[in-house]
Amino acid sequence: MVDDEPAIRKGLLKIVDWESLGFCVVGDVSNGIKAVALHRELSPELIVIDIRMPRMDGLQAIREIRKTDGDCQFLILSGYADFAYAKQAMEMGVSGYVLKPIDELELKGELLRIRSKLDQRSGHAKLSEFHVNALREELILKLIAADPADAPALERELLPLTSFAGKSKQILLVEVEDISQAGLERLESVKTKWLEAAEEEDLGYGFQTGPYIGFLLKGDLNRPGVKSEWTRLLQDACGLQAGFTAAAGQIVYKLTDIRQSYEDALGVLRNRFLLAEGQIHAATESVLSRTATEPKTHALPDFEALATKLFYMLDIGRGEGVAETLEEAGRALAAYDSSETAIKSGLVQVLSVALSNLAALHPSVNIQDYAPLLAALYRHTHYDKALCAARTQLVELAGRLGGNGSLPVVKQVMDFIQRHYHENLKLETMAEIFNYHKGYLGKMFKQHTGDSFHTYLDKVRIQQAIRLLREGHKVYEVSERVGYPNVDYFHSKFKKYVGARPSSIKGTPPKAKAFSLETT
Repeated sequence: MVDDEPAIRKGLLKIVDWESLGFCVVGDVSNGIKAVALHRELSPELIVIDIRMPRMDGLQAIREIRKTDGDCQFLILSGYADFAYAKQAMEMGVSGYVLKPIDELELKGELLRIRSKLDQRSGHAKLSEFHVNALREELILKLIAADPADAPALERELLPLTSFAGKSKQILLVEVEDISQAGLERLESVKTKWLEAAEEEDLGYGFQTGPYIGFLLKGDLNRPGVKSEWTRLLQDACGLQAGFTAAAGQIVYKLTDIRQSYEDALGVLRNRFLLAEGQIHAATESVLSRTATEPKTHALPDFEALATKLFYMLDIGRGEGVAETLEEAGRALAAYDSSETAIKSGLVQVLSVALSNLAALHPSVNIQDYAPLLAALYRHTHYDKALCAARTQLVELAGRLGGNGSLPVVKQVMDFIQRHYHENLKLETMAEIFNYHKGYLGKMFKQHTGDSFHTYLDKVRIQQAIRLLREGHKVYEVSERVGYPNVDYFHSKFKKYVGARPSSIKGTPPKAKAFSLETT
């Protein structure tokens, strides 16, 4: 290592793991004269050298060494991008030219390339497999980040280090799950197993980028058996302690195009919360996140309507309806805003309102019992797991509350009206929650009760109104409490069924004349 600045020489010793790259630093000197003398003594394979130095510059030193050694490799580190220097360096067979300030990634790539060249020249290619793999990984990383203009040169370097059975190429990105539970040591172990398995089974070339392990695949995932083989490989490495989420980009046919495949896979993983764990998701597949091509292109979900529907399904004990409503809520939320935070907070809002309403109606339901469920929804890393956790507990709750599920459906509707008369009930709502056609349910209801659905609902409300008026409640309060927000409308309904004004009933003693309304 030759540089007239001691800080540069010390810095290079620190920032580069020379041993892992296949080199051992045998000395460092401050000028060209000392470099020539040290080369004569040690005969190194590689000299990393600056150009401008006192007494003898780098190019003069290289020229002097070349008189006796045509094999030594030279890597120039210089703060000068002058073409004249580069031209002279190339004429003397210099292996690389890196500009200061030094880019660590660039320097590492040059060193790996030189190491590979030295190994191939000395016939030790098999012994330097680690260095070939490292150089290949370095070139793949450069290629997926390169400008289109630089891609062909990188492809020429990468091509000799790869072999493909066919012409297709594809990027697969994988992320380990449950890091907090498994620990960082376990995480590194899983990543190592993935890379080793892919190499042993000759399925692809591995690389690491950010939180992902990536693979440049040798086989098209659309070919029979390839996707299942990769899924098995990933699952075996994870075991029971950790899961994974994986995404594959589109197939390309040139190494210069793998950046596009990489960006496709990365785009899929940005919606990781909506992807099922333990599977490989292709950019071309339809998944939940495709319910909207862009966030907030659909209308804001009606949280109140979704919560009410879920409340009704729980109240009648219809577990299947609970599961369907949860799925409906999740899809509506994802269609409006597919971000993890928006979906989680939306689900919690729907569940909280539904459970609060249920607890007010059923003394056996304690909303605090479901606080852990609501809190756990925020901790889930995947939509399907969050929904499964909610579905499991709420379907179980519906089963406990659905004691009248064996009754005829008309009787169930009548009981439902008795519990919910004060709400905005419609025959359409009943048909949906009981899974009947609206017209058929209405006809069946009238055959059994003698009244249409709305007439029966009015009668129940008026009965409750008479009870509340006798208890001394004010007319406008009673009107609202039995489901008639408009007082004038309440007056007309009351007179229609009772034949008198509500005020004539207000405060009537219990022994007063009873109003007979047939509702059974």
